[in-house]
Amino acid sequence: MSRCLIRKAREEDCPEIARFAAQLGYPTTDDAVRKRLERLMSSSNDVVFVAETGDGALAGWVHGVLSQFLESDYRVEIAGLVVDEQFHRQGIGRDLVKHVEQWAMENGVDEVSVRCRTTRAQAHSFYEELGYRNVKTQIVFRKTLSSGGSSSARP
Repeated sequence: MSRCLIRKAREEDCPEIARFAAQLGYPTTDDAVRKRLERLMSSSNDVVFVAETGDGALAGWVHGVLSQFLESDYRVEIAGLVVDEQFHRQGIGRDLVKHVEQWAMENGVDEVSVRCRTTRAQAHSFYEELGYRNVKTQIVFRKTLSSGGSSSARP
């Protein structure tokens, strides 16, 4: 079982957060993560938790976001979860998810959802073991706007 301290992310965590994002298939830079984390830390609708080992190294992170959609109830979505490859199967991912679930309850939310690539069968099993169930399959569409405002988007 995990012996990590789960805590809120801090600016100095950015290099490791970026490294883990690359393991998940989303290569990025420390500076890009720093800008994103800064926005998330100032938002009451977002939380980023990290797992810190006894020697102070990071083992993973999770990002939860409060989501309200017109057609459905208020919920928290796990927007990202990654555990460093060397720490897999030690309960760290489970602990990170539990912290997001607790944060959801503290915010009056009784449902957590997560989207997962169809190719990530191990992740599907992980979430099912935690009591999550597959409720739909979807195709995601994206469009890059000419302003290129993703890095300077709203505060």
